[in-house]
Amino acid sequence: MKLWRFPAGCLGVRRLMALALVFGLALTVLMGTAALAQTGSPRTIAVGQTVTGSLSEQDFAQTFTFAAQAGDAVTIRAVSQSDGLTLAVLLVDAGGNTIGRAAALNNPEVTLANVSLPTTGAYYITVLRATGAQGAVAGEFRLSLTSGLAVAPTLAPSPTPVSLARGMSVSLRWGTIDDMDIEVRDPVGNAIFFRNPTLQSGVRLSSNVNNGCENTTATATETITWPRGRVPTGSYEILVYFNRACRQPAAPVDFSVVITVDGNEQPAIQGRLNLNEQYVASFIVEGSSAVSVQPGGANPLLLNLTPFAAQINAPKPLGNRTEIAGRIDRNNQADVWSFDGTAGQIVSLDMSALSGSLDTQLILLGPDRNVIDSNDDATADTRNSLIANRTLPTTGNYLIVATRFGKNIGGTEGDYILRISRTDGTTPAVTPAPVGATPAPISTAQPTAAALTGTDPTTGLPLGIIAVTLSWNNRADLRLLIRDPEGRSLFSDNRQVPSGGTLFRQDNLACRDVTTTPITYAYWPGSRVLPGTYEVQVWLNNQCNEVILPTYTLTVNVNGTELIRRQDQPDINRNFFVTTFTIDPSGTVTAGPAGLFTQQAASDLGSIADKVNAAEALIYGRASVGQVDANAPFTVYTFQARGGDRVRITMRANRGNLDPFLYLLDSNGAQLARNDDASAIDRNAQIDAVIPLDGRYTIVATRFGAVFGGTIGGFEIIVAPTR
Repeated sequence: MKLWRFPAGCLGVRRLMALALVFGLALTVLMGTAALAQTGSPRTIAVGQTVTGSLSEQDFAQTFTFAAQAGDAVTIRAVSQSDGLTLAVLLVDAGGNTIGRAAALNNPEVTLANVSLPTTGAYYITVLRATGAQGAVAGEFRLSLTSGLAVAPTLAPSPTPVSLARGMSVSLRWGTIDDMDIEVRDPVGNAIFFRNPTLQSGVRLSSNVNNGCENTTATATETITWPRGRVPTGSYEILVYFNRACRQPAAPVDFSVVITVDGNEQPAIQGRLNLNEQYVASFIVEGSSAVSVQPGGANPLLLNLTPFAAQINAPKPLGNRTEIAGRIDRNNQADVWSFDGTAGQIVSLDMSALSGSLDTQLILLGPDRNVIDSNDDATADTRNSLIANRTLPTTGNYLIVATRFGKNIGGTEGDYILRISRTDGTTPAVTPAPVGATPAPISTAQPTAAALTGTDPTTGLPLGIIAVTLSWNNRADLRLLIRDPEGRSLFSDNRQVPSGGTLFRQDNLACRDVTTTPITYAYWPGSRVLPGTYEVQVWLNNQCNEVILPTYTLTVNVNGTELIRRQDQPDINRNFFVTTFTIDPSGTVTAGPAGLFTQQAASDLGSIADKVNAAEALIYGRASVGQVDANAPFTVYTFQARGGDRVRITMRANRGNLDPFLYLLDSNGAQLARNDDASAIDRNAQIDAVIPLDGRYTIVATRFGAVFGGTIGGFEIIVAPTR
């Protein structure tokens, strides 16, 4: 038996070594003489996150850790994914004090609901077999950690297994050499497909036929099989993907899905998919002979809300509530909530599944009932949904549609929590998680305290720990913008930012009170500064009747030392000169790359031909995620499309201070479209395009400034047909 050694400081878990845990639910958890049997250190879990784990005879417990504040309330839910595996959950604080415990001998899931946390610090969740060290049962589980509620939601009972003497199967069949795929999601949240082809319970995908257009056959079948024994009752969702066209030109593919339960073949599902499309359907198992196949359809992420017209016309008022519990299933495919919003208000919505297989989807509708925003998966690691920091465009009545992937034709079911945050627009409702830890403001070493206070005796300008000066030699209107590590922009329309920056002087603004020796000056006073990357932009806003372009000098001084000096002429086409400088937590300062951001892929990115050939292929309606940072300033994607297709490409930031920017290129690399901001109040990027010809198209997901820019963070990207 492997014994896990607890890390220093994990006193709460060390105390478990001396305990024989006897729950009042007729459960005895046997501990080893030295430690719980787990390999490795405690895994970190965050509030709102769902993780997976496995238990066995050798590793009969797994421990997870999270940080919380005194007074926080959390709900912990562990769900067995394997036949015969029952679970117990123990929650302790950093001092080893038991905060909560629960077990389930006859149920696949166990919950600690609304546990109030007494102190600020680390907490530890241990998930273990209900049989403890005894027995040989093994399997997988899902663990979710969510914020507690003032009133705990009433959770639906877990699916009851049914015994099938001849097992169960779902087969995808098609008659071309194209690359198709099938995925099935079961009632307890397992997903079986080519990237996860087996479960410990014995569920298995037969093969990945025509994968990558290699070893192709025109009589193709992929089958997912459940062995004889018990399977969960409830709704099973089926997904069919047309991943890659192995025939040229690409053509639609007809397919069938055949479901067999305990030897009884159900009526076949017939469908047709175009390249990059996906089809969703479901079937419900209530007994060995009680099976029903549900209607399906293609492109499940399209925002067709017609089936929910009744709920949209009679929404439930949100009032002052910030948390709502609900359930999405075959009888209730969407909940619609209404609230009154004002122009400029910032709204964030977070929908998290609490049970079952639910794959959430959020949709925000404006007063005109058009879609303002939507989200399927907040990140690549979760099925939960998040619309973060959405600025409302107008004053009026807004609707929140809480639903699931596939909406009326989807098959996932479960309980959920919807959290709503609203602010007046001065402070973000939800601060997106930064890339890496956000350091506190730091003090940089300085020659003398007086050196960076007061005013410069030569220029009369105030001194600062950061000082940026733009000077030029005629009456033209040149502009300066500095974006700080929080993503806040200091410029002529916003002369102060919370990080301390001030735009002190802006000459020749709008060609008024012009001078032939103009200066624009910005600075951060004091002895402390926010670490991170600062982005600097310079551009020609107006020549103000000057015939000759001015020559400018840009200087950046940090801690009294000149870091950047640039002498140049602005671009006559008003393209942006962009550069950056970075201050690390130790106070070390470095200058970044610099150049002209033309918003043309060929000049902004250079040759990307090698990246196109290795790029991820996007499928219509299926979101992908990525990250922009100093090491990877852009990511290349491809997708197949037919002439006349109308598509919408959306790049939405979900972490950090990223300012998204999109390019769309044709099969020859020529630029078809670009976008910086989806609207005047939405910094995310969006391209609506009509595809001119059949072929492969390229998307470049980057940031404003591309390789010269300074914003970083995670993003979600999706291509979807708009008709």
